[in-house]
Amino acid sequence: MPQLHFTTLDVFTTTRYAGNPLAIVEVPSSVTLTPSQEQKIAKEFNLSETVFFYVPNATSAEGEARISIYTTEQELPFAGHPTVGTTYFLLELKKFKTDNGRAALKTQSGRIPITYDPHTLLASVNVAHDVLIHRPYTDVQHLAEVLGLTPPDIVIPLEGGDGVGLASIVKGMTFLLVELRDVGTLGRIKANGQEIVVLGSGVRAGEAPWLAGGFVGIYCFVLDPESGKDGHRKLRTRMFSGSLEDPATGSAACTLGAWMSLTRPLAGKEERFEITQGVEMGRKSDIIVSVVKGEQGLEGVKLEGSAVKVMEGVLEV
Repeated sequence: MPQLHFTTLDVFTTTRYAGNPLAIVEVPSSVTLTPSQEQKIAKEFNLSETVFFYVPNATSAEGEARISIYTTEQELPFAGHPTVGTTYFLLELKKFKTDNGRAALKTQSGRIPITYDPHTLLASVNVAHDVLIHRPYTDVQHLAEVLGLTPPDIVIPLEGGDGVGLASIVKGMTFLLVELRDVGTLGRIKANGQEIVVLGSGVRAGEAPWLAGGFVGIYCFVLDPESGKDGHRKLRTRMFSGSLEDPATGSAACTLGAWMSLTRPLAGKEERFEITQGVEMGRKSDIIVSVVKGEQGLEGVKLEGSAVKVMEGVLEV
């Protein structure tokens, strides 16, 4: 019976028992796991995500680490805190062999270059993005009910608009982007567990690959009214999927940064978003998203954060 080593981290923090927990399972080349087995292991950990790191062998490309990412229910093409946590795990804890200082994660969403700065303690991920901004979600009454709020608590972000933002960072990872009046309103959310259906008559032709069968979360945010200078914006956020709340959601943070850069841009080519999430859960998380804009849209999206090891052990397959 194969035994696999695992490590757990808290991500987007340098403090144990804060941030977002992550399990990383090391799969040597001598062991083959089926997707069904990986899904069962992820369900056993019962964390928001579990990563499977396929340990390179002699024929593997140098500096490239293949991973898969699972929630307790499905495999994901991309997720933020697993990629940031795996970057810290590989480059700081494992001293992963790089290709002349270059390294990358190979995920379902594509090849993701990664770096780690031991001085700032920040793991950086150049996100493989395929951003699509959908039509606004217009059933604000239902959205408010799902969040345990009232429609006046929700800010309609675009002048003359009739809904809230809806965007995908890659195919299969989509978020409703819900601006709220203030931090007090953010703290009053009591999600009732209902799912929001976004794949319907309002979807334009060609959008279904981004939405069908993928993950859809609700990312609520409050913008610091004093921020926005020098291309920096500060936000407080919370993310819900059904009745579950996530303490730190890098994919949602990237989606929000990309959406704001395209729909509510500041002057300049680069924008930086400093996002604090998980406060209401007692798991404060600090997320940094940097966006580079170009004439044809977004040229780059970078996700940064810290991590800390919590425990390690062995599981049997």
